[in-house]
Amino acid sequence: MHPYILLYKTLFPWKYRHYMELAGGDCDKCHETLLHGTFYEEYDLYRFGDKSEAERREYLTDAERDRICRRVNSRSGERTVADKWKTYQRLKPFYRRQVILQKDNASRQAVIALGEREGRLVAKPANQCGGRGVELLQARTREEWAHLLAEHDGCLFEQCIHQDEATARWNADSVNTIRINTFRKGNEVEFFTSFIRTGRKGTFVDNGAQGGIFASIDEATGRVITDGYDEHGNVFLSHPDSGTRYQGEQLPRWEELLTLARNMALAMDGMTYIGWDIALTPDGWEPVEANRGEFVAQQVTLGRGMRREFMKRCGIGTRG
Repeated sequence: MHPYILLYKTLFPWKYRHYMELAGGDCDKCHETLLHGTFYEEYDLYRFGDKSEAERREYLTDAERDRICRRVNSRSGERTVADKWKTYQRLKPFYRRQVILQKDNASRQAVIALGEREGRLVAKPANQCGGRGVELLQARTREEWAHLLAEHDGCLFEQCIHQDEATARWNADSVNTIRINTFRKGNEVEFFTSFIRTGRKGTFVDNGAQGGIFASIDEATGRVITDGYDEHGNVFLSHPDSGTRYQGEQLPRWEELLTLARNMALAMDGMTYIGWDIALTPDGWEPVEANRGEFVAQQVTLGRGMRREFMKRCGIGTRG
């Protein structure tokens, strides 16, 4: 047994039992978490049970990504990306839709007026991720909107994105987005691993944590290069609800997407790495949000770990 695990088990037996219960009695899974911070979901998705220690360490876990991001991104940049309202204020010139933070009476009245005009709005908690808390709100009258706002104090309210048929064909119920990662070095921006996320029938968001399906994209061409996967380990040749295939499909206006992502990365001082979620509308590409994106989808769809490549693009040397 690893010395750290033995010490932990001796000093904190109740915590050790708790972790073992969460791991379903799997010692290897429990010890991987205690030693390396690997989430149990990651252990299963990356099939760590079938991999050697050396193979496991090739994977970029969320814990490792967080450590690297804290090292290469500035604190002020991280705070901006963690707050959707601050991100919107920084990137407002790139947005076509209106976004309002409900924080006082004036902003509430502005949201009500926007809701009356649009008929429906998207409500988002300013500091959540993974699609958590995102809701599509619909109302007809000023009174109905005032009631909805009272239940969503402190949220962002956005005009709905009307997606293009080129991405709606996978699932029209959700706004299906492209995740593209940028790595900034001075005034130069690199792209590394992109993927499309498609929601399921009856769901409004496309996030993997909410049941969405993802497939990797060749960022040089905009062509989908893998089958679809979800976070339960299922593989899909085509979308299970619409029948639209994944591998081989070409996304339109790809150079425009790269230009938008590059320009937004250059507008975010202090951030070496950003994961961008971008949607295609009939008028072109529209930013959805910026985040310190996970690398689950890429490593699952491509079947390999990307820790070294991620570190290299962040400007960090690797020795193992």
